[in-house]
Amino acid sequence: PEAREDAVRALLRKTLEEFRQAISNDDSYATVNVDVPVSLQRSLSSAQSQAALFTAANISGRVVLRFGAAPDDSAEAESTRVRRRDDSQLSENEVQVKGLTDDVQKIVAELNLRVAKAADYERLHSFRDQVAVPQQMLARIIGRGGENIRRIRSERDVTIDVVDGTNGASALVKLQGTQQDVAAVAAELYEFIERLADQTAETISVQADIHRALIGSGGRYVKRLEEKYAVRIAFPSSRRDDDDSSPLAADQIRIRGGRKGVDDAKVELLELAAYEVEHNHTVRFSVPAAALPHIVGKAGVRISEIKDESDTRIDLGDPSEGNVEVTVIGTRKGANAAHTAIEAIVAEQESQVDVVLEVPTKHHRFLIGSGGARVRELVTQAGGNPDIMTGPDSCRIQFPRASDKTDSVRIKGDRAIVDAVRLRIEALVAERERMTTVSVSIPVSQHAFIIGRGGAQLKQLQDTHSVEIHFRSKVSRSTSDDPSAVNITGLPEACEACKAALLALVRDESTITVPLALHLRLGGRTGSLWRRIRNEFDVQVDAVRVDKAPAYRIDEANDSDESTVYRDTSSNLSGLSADWVLRGETSKLALVADLINREITNAESAVEARLRIEPRLH
Repeated sequence: PEAREDAVRALLRKTLEEFRQAISNDDSYATVNVDVPVSLQRSLSSAQSQAALFTAANISGRVVLRFGAAPDDSAEAESTRVRRRDDSQLSENEVQVKGLTDDVQKIVAELNLRVAKAADYERLHSFRDQVAVPQQMLARIIGRGGENIRRIRSERDVTIDVVDGTNGASALVKLQGTQQDVAAVAAELYEFIERLADQTAETISVQADIHRALIGSGGRYVKRLEEKYAVRIAFPSSRRDDDDSSPLAADQIRIRGGRKGVDDAKVELLELAAYEVEHNHTVRFSVPAAALPHIVGKAGVRISEIKDESDTRIDLGDPSEGNVEVTVIGTRKGANAAHTAIEAIVAEQESQVDVVLEVPTKHHRFLIGSGGARVRELVTQAGGNPDIMTGPDSCRIQFPRASDKTDSVRIKGDRAIVDAVRLRIEALVAERERMTTVSVSIPVSQHAFIIGRGGAQLKQLQDTHSVEIHFRSKVSRSTSDDPSAVNITGLPEACEACKAALLALVRDESTITVPLALHLRLGGRTGSLWRRIRNEFDVQVDAVRVDKAPAYRIDEANDSDESTVYRDTSSNLSGLSADWVLRGETSKLALVADLINREITNAESAVEARLRIEPRLH
């Protein structure tokens, strides 16, 4: 068995040697050693770095890298340490590249490029300097958790190493980088050391209730001061004062840092405290919870207006036992102005009332009036404004719909206006309940005269006596027992006064019959005789009956204006007449009758009327 095992090993060695020989003779496969610094090899040792290298070189095949320097803490490092007996030994600064010739050349080119860039970077960042820092200042230089060192490194491409001093000696902060960056960092460190050498602490007194405002949300105000003046500011509640100084009282603030920074921070902190005192005046008061929606307004518009106008902060508490606590913070003037504005809203809302009045439905139409005119009149007479819906001088009167079948009338608005309107409505209803209807007989022939043209005289009577006067219509006259009856509705005393006024308008009547010829010539509303009687004797004349006069046509060709003439001769009008009714005082009626008789005696026997008729209508 041992002989057989030795034979197999010899065969494998021979086969392996043949493979190696074949590979070495194959031009498509190459092995190249490249000089790469140890620092760069370490950055390429990870699988991710090699993948990035292959991607940058744009290779498609498989390439094997061997590093002369063993990478730190890498799984691949162990494999790179394996040395085959037939592999050549690499120096610490060499990297061996194996693979297809084209891919190897690309990797070699990429490695040479990176080596050149690393050399340039090393050359540019080879400048070194160091800064001596007193041991007691080293912690402030490094910062909490090394924050200052990290900040400098992020801002400047500089390597920073700190070497502690021994036996009280100064510590060394070693810098390496470009000459410009190293000089800038060194200058910053020297300036910081100078500020620390001028360190001082000062305690100021500021009332404790404004400390929170000085600190700001999340400490942003105090942090801004600390960064601006390079100081540390400690409040009694901050727990930031970690030195051996005495504890702070409730109203004390300690500022520690460079003398100039402390002085400047103290001035600004005291100015801020004075501003907060001036603008931190607080007014607290309670308002009824029912007034809260009116104080806030729709979508918070009203409370926002108060805040903007008074330049204050307003906090509204939760309702408790029917009240809400309001806190106003700002200047004394602004807080008082906001307080006054809110109290005015509360007073306004407290003056608003909602009254329900029981009014019989039969009076609703009267109280509303034509187009709501009486409602507006009631509000106006009470000193209100019918055009506003809420607030001072407001008053809304709401009558129920007819379908509601209720007597309830709601009155909402300013208490004083609502009370006045309520009293007026009650008075009107009481009057309406006392109303009666009185009937007076007036000749039908005089109805039109009493009503007047366009109802003017009737309206005047109704307004004067506060009554309603109803004349019977022609339809009702035909079915009524007394067509001359006129109804007056109102208070008893007003009805009697109106009745007397109506009767005073009734005139004596006298009827006279005149020839039709006289009626056609002098009568009628525009006739000269009727006009004379009205003007001289104040007597009204109406024609109650007029006979129809026969007429025949006579064409006169000589008329240049082509008019048609109708003539009624005395023979044709003989026996035709008209009845005139005279209305006025008795003494004057006799005089008018004499005048008419004289006109009849002197009347002409015929009348002629000339009128224009279009030829097309002949």
